[in-house]
Amino acid sequence: MNSPRISPLVALVGLWVRLGSIAALTVYVFLDSTSDPFSRIDALASAVLTLLWTLLMGVYLRGGNVLPTDPRRVWLTWLYPWLIAFEGAVWSLYTFTVLLGALPDANPIALFVVISVWGASVAVNFLMFAVSLRVIGHPEDTTGRAQFTELLNWAAALAAANTVMNVVRLGGTPGPSPSDQIAFGLQGVVEVAALLLLRWALKEQDRGRDTQAT
Repeated sequence: MNSPRISPLVALVGLWVRLGSIAALTVYVFLDSTSDPFSRIDALASAVLTLLWTLLMGVYLRGGNVLPTDPRRVWLTWLYPWLIAFEGAVWSLYTFTVLLGALPDANPIALFVVISVWGASVAVNFLMFAVSLRVIGHPEDTTGRAQFTELLNWAAALAAANTVMNVVRLGGTPGPSPSDQIAFGLQGVVEVAALLLLRWALKEQDRGRDTQAT
């Protein structure tokens, strides 16, 4: 098997499956009567922007160059920071309410873990977005590519941590329903797998280039 050639295809399939899982989760959130407006806005915006990002990554994985004038890149560049700002605001609001004692029975360590992992996820996702937009327009940027690969590793680790928090009830915090556990658990597994497959594909492409150079 020629990994440098097969790995981009495998990674791209993983990204499209990831998109499908996010779309399915969005439908679930909208159908769930207990979902709050913040969750619905975040889910819908994430699905749309993930579609744009997946299309651009498909071009990049096939060795293409995404121009700054590409409409998909323009829309993603303009919209994604708004999503991150929204997620950051929701995280800040949650943190503020916790500090005011909104969950008095919750284990302080559990709350610290939730707030830390959630906040780190928002930050890493923004960095991954910013670096990925840079490298898709400059395939020759090896430094940016290395940074992107490392950020994918962090994003996958944080996605795994978020999945655990969405499935397991942490001490004193509101527990997820069985349907939430299934929906968020499955999407989380797909998320982690897709990010790791993308990282693997980029690593394999780098090895292929190094082999050709020698």
